[in-house]
Amino acid sequence: MKKTCDYLADIVPSIEELYGKEKCTEIMNDAQLRYNELLEENKDDSKKVRMHTYDRIYPAVAMFDALTNNGVEREEAADLLVEYYHQRSEPVGEMIRKIMKVPGLYKIIPSLFTKLTNVMFGEDSGFKARYYPTGKNQMKVDMVKCPYTDLCKKYGCPEIVRGFCEADDICYGHMHEKLIWGRTKTLGKGGDCCDFDIRIKE
Repeated sequence: MKKTCDYLADIVPSIEELYGKEKCTEIMNDAQLRYNELLEENKDDSKKVRMHTYDRIYPAVAMFDALTNNGVEREEAADLLVEYYHQRSEPVGEMIRKIMKVPGLYKIIPSLFTKLTNVMFGEDSGFKARYYPTGKNQMKVDMVKCPYTDLCKKYGCPEIVRGFCEADDICYGHMHEKLIWGRTKTLGKGGDCCDFDIRIKE
């Protein structure tokens, strides 16, 4: 059985500091049990859907439920998870910025993101997008359906979705001085879509 702590292992010290070692153990055990329930309930998820659900969405739902079931207020539980997403994303963002120092590499980012969006965030992965015709220097896509938003709403924890949205901003928001990360709204923060607009500065 896959362990929810594979994704959440680094949150343990924060929970121990806030609530003590004994309560932390109870929370992590409850999170694992809840995660197992989610896997069983959704065992027919396709391989492409599982890239998002098994490794990210279900662990987060399980942890939120475990925290609130152990007396943590909803807002506090959500803030704890969102801060955890931030901490996980910062090293990734730093790594991307280092890679982007390769001369000229920034020029392929709009077309690369278009390809990755089609492969990893297509309808067979639970997403639905509206693409706009652009040149190679821009990717403009409105994501109108997102399993992160849909499933967190389904399982009663919509307030944690903003953490996933903000993790994107941390990772990609400052990739390169000549790239614009132009997203202004997300489904997870109440928008009617996630309006991705990645382009090279004129």
